This record gives sequence, structure tokens and C-alpha cells, in this order.
Amino acid sequence: MADTKMTLRMPGEDYIRYFQPRGLLDTYYRDFPQQDDGKDYRHWLMNTHHQTFKSGKFKGRRLLDVGTGPNIMSVLSASKYFPDITCTDYVQNCRDELQMWLRDDPGAFDFGSYLQYLSTLEGGSTTPEDIATRLRTAVKAVLPCDVTQPNPLAPQSFEPFDVVVSCLCVDSACKTRVEYCACLGNMASLVKSGGGLILVGTLNGGTMYTVGKEIFYNVPDIDEDFLRDSLEKAGFENVEIELQSSNLDVNLANTPAFYYLTAEKA
Repeated sequence: MADTKMTLRMPGEDYIRYFQPRGLLDTYYRDFPQQDDGKDYRHWLMNTHHQTFKSGKFKGRRLLDVGTGPNIMSVLSASKYFPDITCTDYVQNCRDELQMWLRDDPGAFDFGSYLQYLSTLEGGSTTPEDIATRLRTAVKAVLPCDVTQPNPLAPQSFEPFDVVVSCLCVDSACKTRVEYCACLGNMASLVKSGGGLILVGTLNGGTMYTVGKEIFYNVPDIDEDFLRDSLEKAGFENVEIELQSSNLDVNLANTPAFYYLTAEKA
């Protein structure tokens, strides 16, 4: 249970000083069950990613994942359809943890149960080992990223990507709705005209989440109307939003719901 007397860590420097990627993985991603009971947000996220990419709604070769963190869930299904993936994160420790898995280091976090689950979803003769090799081959770079900057990938510059994915990143990078809207505009610059955006976040009042022994701020009061209005201002259309109730302990992360959003750059 989170200690309410603990300091609430804020976006920016607190992440560099206090965020522990293995703490995130151990808290939220260990012990992934193969049986889907319809309640676990991880099943929901993997199923929705799988269906989105399988549908062919977004096409191309180059995909950018903004705020990958130490986790591979956001790019697992994408690796079947996008052979050129760039992963990014604000925190060096997160990039290092991700690189450990990409190098297949013995000490890397074990995502074997996620690979097995996706293998079942994809069917055919695809094995967990096939998916791991596929993803390691597709990821071409792991780079620093700051969504609060006009060019989140600065000082590097890239041609806009066919698809940009960002899962549970913007929520923890912003302090206010105004900053949240600005971050969406910054991310929009990374999507090519006619390209796609996949955004996953928390909805309706979550204010914090726990990582190990630390509590981190989560921007509150994000709702569907705000998301649609902000994305329209950022130049997106055809916004579709799917909701999923959170089954997390409120002392671990006090968000009542997650959203999965897709949109197209006008």
C-alpha cells in the first residue's frame, strides 16, 4: 500500500532522479496470466493493439513509439507490420532497461508470458521466439524523447513517421490540461500527413501511480471531450476512443479507467 505521507514526484527532473524501471515492471507487469478474464488491463491493451494493427487501419514502414519506457508491450504487435521501429523515452534508466531486453541479456526482464499470449492471438505457426526475434530486428533505435518540447526528439530530426504510438506517457509528463494539449501538438509534428496516432492513457481523475517505493503524479481530469478537442486542434481527425475500466488497487494507481485512442493526421 502506498504511504500517503510520501513525497509526490512530479514530471521532469523527479523522473530522472527517482524513477526505477524495474520497479515499474515488477509492480505492474510481472505474473501476466494467459487466461483472459476480461478485467486485466494488460489483456485489454494487448488485444486492442493486436486488433488495431491486424485491421490494416494504419499502414507504412516507419513507426515511432513515444515513451516506450522499459516495456515492450506497445510495440509487440506493431513489429509484425512495421519493419522500422524507433523507441524512445525521457529517462536514461528506462532506455537502458529496454536495451537489455533487445540485446537478450540474461538479466533482462522476462516478457515470455506476453510473447506467449501474443503468439496465441496471432495463431498460425508464430512462436514466442519468432515474435521476440521479429521485434528485436524491427527496433532500429532507442532514443531520448521529451514530449514537452516542440521537437520531442531534439536535438535529432526525423522525417515524420507513418504511425506514432504513445502509451501511458503524456499523463505523467504533464502537470495540467493545458500542458497535456501542448504535448499532443508536439507529438503531432512527428506524424506525417495522412499518418496515424495511437494514444493510450488514463481517464476521469487519476492523480497518482506507484512505482516501487515512490509515488508519481498523473495529470487528472482528462475526459473524452477534452481529448477530441485537443486532437482536433493538433490537426487530427477520425478520432476513435475505446474505454476500459481499471482493475488496479486505488492505493497503487487511483485511475478509474484507461482509454485507447486512434486518430489520423489530416
